[in-house]
Amino acid sequence: MFEAEAVLQGLELALLGMGTVFAFLTVLVLGTSTMSWIVQRFDVEDARPTVTRPGRPGEEDAEVVAAITAAVRIHRSRR
Repeated sequence: MFEAEAVLQGLELALLGMGTVFAFLTVLVLGTSTMSWIVQRFDVEDARPTVTRPGRPGEEDAEVVAAITAAVRIHRSRR
């Protein structure tokens, strides 16, 4: 009879542990969802990045293009 009691006590302890983990994870998900909702509600800034460089859109700086081209050539020559 002692073995059956030990098995039942082990099952009880396992269920208690799993219940504790489930409760903690539920609280964690609810807290994260609440914080996300609060941030989205009060965030009024536009999430799109703004262009701070003067010039026409799509216009590339010649030095930047030259640097990228040189880097690509060096990378390809090392293969």
